[in-house]
Amino acid sequence: MLESLEIKDFALIEQIKIDWKNGLNILTGETGAGKSIVMDALSAVLGGKVGPQFIRIGAERSKIEATFQPTPRVEAWLKREELVDDESMTLVVSREITKTGSKVRINGTIVNHSHLQELRALLITVHAQHEARTLMSPQSQLEMLDSLGTDAHRKMIDEVRTVYAQRKELLAELSELEISEQERTRRLDFATFQFEELSEAHLTDAEEDERLSHDHNKLAHARVLEESVSTARGLLNGEGDSEEANGKSTIDSLQEALACLEKAERYDSTLQALTEPLKTSLFHLEEAIAELRRYRDSLDIDPETLNQIETRLSVLTGIKKKYGPTLQAAIETRDSLTVEIDNLTRSSEKIEEIKGEADALYQRLIKQSESLSASRKKLAADLASKVEKELKDLGMERASFQIAVEKLTEPSGSGIDRLEFLIAPNPGQPPQSLAKIASGGELSRIMLAVKSIFARGDYVPTVIFDEIDTGMSGKALQAVRDKLSVLSRSHQILCITHQPIIAAVADNHIEVAKRQTAKDTSVSVRALTGDERLKQLAQMASGEGDTKAALDFARALVQQAEQIRQ
Repeated sequence: MLESLEIKDFALIEQIKIDWKNGLNILTGETGAGKSIVMDALSAVLGGKVGPQFIRIGAERSKIEATFQPTPRVEAWLKREELVDDESMTLVVSREITKTGSKVRINGTIVNHSHLQELRALLITVHAQHEARTLMSPQSQLEMLDSLGTDAHRKMIDEVRTVYAQRKELLAELSELEISEQERTRRLDFATFQFEELSEAHLTDAEEDERLSHDHNKLAHARVLEESVSTARGLLNGEGDSEEANGKSTIDSLQEALACLEKAERYDSTLQALTEPLKTSLFHLEEAIAELRRYRDSLDIDPETLNQIETRLSVLTGIKKKYGPTLQAAIETRDSLTVEIDNLTRSSEKIEEIKGEADALYQRLIKQSESLSASRKKLAADLASKVEKELKDLGMERASFQIAVEKLTEPSGSGIDRLEFLIAPNPGQPPQSLAKIASGGELSRIMLAVKSIFARGDYVPTVIFDEIDTGMSGKALQAVRDKLSVLSRSHQILCITHQPIIAAVADNHIEVAKRQTAKDTSVSVRALTGDERLKQLAQMASGEGDTKAALDFARALVQQAEQIRQ
């Protein structure tokens, strides 16, 4: 249940807070007063599409915060998504809109749009007068009917969708295979050529080119490397013919220095701190001399080895240019060509195999669609009967309502049915499509009738009706009033209306008003009780809120509303 809605700097609203109650919450006010802005804000905080144009002029950002008392289903969802705020399981949804974007938080945690849409579906359902036109869409009618089905019915829907998707995927594969023989031969020749070229390259290591480049660089400069290493070793070890190697070696000098210090240690033990680093240096120097020798001996200066590496690198460079940019990409291309060649080579066999699978799936789809259709026809008959009964309560006592289930020539992902809601508002008329004969007022009542039926099994706690009573009067309005009153016993209802007869049955009557100055326009709200409420009802009824006749009429409406609630 929606407990409160706080709006700041949104459209014409500077800052307001509305406290909602269980039962029937009515919003009234002059046309253009801002009632729809309140509903837009509620929609926005629950994921509705908004942009920077909704930020109040002069403000940097808008903020909307809605507080809910969650139902057990919402509590379970919050726990599953780890969005529980505290032990009391309150739910606070907020949205901040800036000129560069918006952020939504659920109990303080930023969430994405899909999360918010899941939560919205558990919290509210919205019905506006113009939205009654959705009743005329066959697909919407089908979805409405299916939503009344049992778990077994929904399982049939899932099975039909799954089989349809599987068959569609097979048909796409079949279309790919069913190409002309000339095209198939051309593609096979080209794929075979590419595969053979890649196979002849014997690609096994995706990093072979990098390894060979390193080896090539080493071999191409083997003489320089050998000379440099030998000179360095000679300098350290006193070997070789170079002038640098004549005389004492570095290692000899280091050994003599160490011997002198060890001798001096006998007279001053503090010198040991200097001999230890020299010992370490001598050890590392001997290791370096040995390693330089091993490196020099490992150098390969054979020109044939260098030629082999250059030839291989040339092959790999060509492969990367055609199938790269890396060897890994070329290896993946070679592997995929294996599958393509196999498919093209045995395309005839594969085509027959896929055709067989697709035919089997089609038969299965037809069978499942027919089972689903039988279930739908039962649901349709039951729903039509219930809608007809609700319409009688809504002042359409003699209306006949039917749901036609037409069989399509080919099944789709929804099955093999096309639905159409039919109505004969008056006796003696054949039922016809809602799209052809239903007026706006009739559509509103049909929608309210359908919603009343769905509400009995609906777990969504809050239902919003936005001016669904437009164009109604007399008994039709009384019937809508009574139906809303009954519906508010099981659901929280938020209803925008201009009709005093509807507003009179409110459990919570909220007035929305627009206040204008020479420089500014703002929207305010207040809950009406007592005499203020009577004046508002009188104003709605006659345009005058302070005449005795208008006030007496308002009192009569309130007394009548009390009797209806009881």
